[in-house]
Amino acid sequence: MKDKIISFLFTGIMIILLFFIGMDTKELGNPTEAYQVYLNGQKIGLISSKKNLLDMIDTEQTMIKESYGVEKVYPPNGLSINKVYTYNHDIVSEEKIYNEVKEKESFTIEGYTVTITYNDNSSSTILDKGIKELKIYTLDKDIIKEALYNTAIAFIGEEELESYESKTQSEIIDEGEKLTSVYYAETITIKKDYISSEEKIFTDVDELSMYLLYGTNEKQKTVNVKATDDLETIADNNNLNILELLVANPTITRDTLLIEGQEINIGLIDPVVSVTYGKQVVETVDIAYSTKYVDDDGKYASYKETTTKGQNGKTKITQNIVYKNGEITSLLIVNKEVITPVVDEVITRGTKGVNSMIHDNSLGTDDFYWPTSTPFVITSTFKWRWGKHHNGIDISCSGFGTPIYSSTAGTVVEINSSCPSRGYYGSSCGSGYGNFIRIKDTNGNLIYYAHTTNDIKVRVGQTVTQGQHIGYMGNSGSSTGIHLHWQINAPDGTALDPCKVAFKC
Repeated sequence: MKDKIISFLFTGIMIILLFFIGMDTKELGNPTEAYQVYLNGQKIGLISSKKNLLDMIDTEQTMIKESYGVEKVYPPNGLSINKVYTYNHDIVSEEKIYNEVKEKESFTIEGYTVTITYNDNSSSTILDKGIKELKIYTLDKDIIKEALYNTAIAFIGEEELESYESKTQSEIIDEGEKLTSVYYAETITIKKDYISSEEKIFTDVDELSMYLLYGTNEKQKTVNVKATDDLETIADNNNLNILELLVANPTITRDTLLIEGQEINIGLIDPVVSVTYGKQVVETVDIAYSTKYVDDDGKYASYKETTTKGQNGKTKITQNIVYKNGEITSLLIVNKEVITPVVDEVITRGTKGVNSMIHDNSLGTDDFYWPTSTPFVITSTFKWRWGKHHNGIDISCSGFGTPIYSSTAGTVVEINSSCPSRGYYGSSCGSGYGNFIRIKDTNGNLIYYAHTTNDIKVRVGQTVTQGQHIGYMGNSGSSTGIHLHWQINAPDGTALDPCKVAFKC
């Protein structure tokens, strides 16, 4: 009896539900096919035709088509249109949705997005800006490829780059140089994309080439050549070095005869990519002889006699050099062959009545001992570089761990040995100097020995003698290659040109 009651109640409930469901279906009718439009994830309305909306976007945006020379315009990247079946009959016109989208977002055209991702091997100017990623937009991927090639030519030279790519470089027989590698330090990717019409879209190779070289498309400053001008004068007067001036004026070489009134571009190049290339260079260099003083305490200080006349030697050196945007970032002497041996000059002098000492100075002057071993190469001089003045000289030798010697007698006033010895660690480490030694000489000059390893052989307050071993060559701080930065500041803090006040370089 209980089971019959439960069965009866269940049947009754089902009949009632079917009655109401049937009534709702009859009132609502069949669902309508429509399209739900979203803009940046937010619903903005229902439309009856996706095609009509897309066609309206394409046909109405004639200005975009004319500006970029394209045949089709596409919706904004944040627009999505999804088919739905709905009982909601609140469908709006495609024109209403079009006008709302037009007010809020820009439409797109088909092109390419070029992403440049920067890393610790990028140029120092890029690293100093803290840029991690840059996007460039173009309609044709061949434009970016050609513009990148033009940027490489600006630093390497067209003929040299073409012979490298075609594998037609001449082999080095006795002396000479050849490219061994060419690449960009950054990761560069090119992807087909829909690009907002509000973005800067490059359609011209020359315009993009200029942007890659200067970091801007603003018109660069120019000057007119005066009768007394030469390249050095123009560069110095406008805070440039010769390389930067030549890159900014590709039709001019060091041998070009300037004409009065000629227009010269003095814009500061600031490349957005790091054109990195390696070279093997074989050349014969002069090796200066050492001057050795042999003291004779049996003769008075007025006595001086040259007992062996000095003679410079010649050594053929093979160098592996890495350049970044025209500047040497790494130089390593990998082989040396003595052509003519050095003959040291020996001078006997009287020291009766004065303290005795033996002085050996191979490449400096009597006042300034050369701070490294030989052979060496000065990779950067006292000059303007990337809009900043380089206040010393950079010296490269046989690589990491090359000994460094004190150029003068004096007192160690400051050291830093807390930076890693290798790699670029920016201006935050040792104020850009990385590991360094600062010595005050007897005339009050402050001499910097920068980018050393952290194995420093002296301590603050210690008195050092001229020629004393004080540390090792490293790659710390704002450095992109193993070298010694040698800098001399006058007592008033003014940076002096080492090749004018200290060395014969």
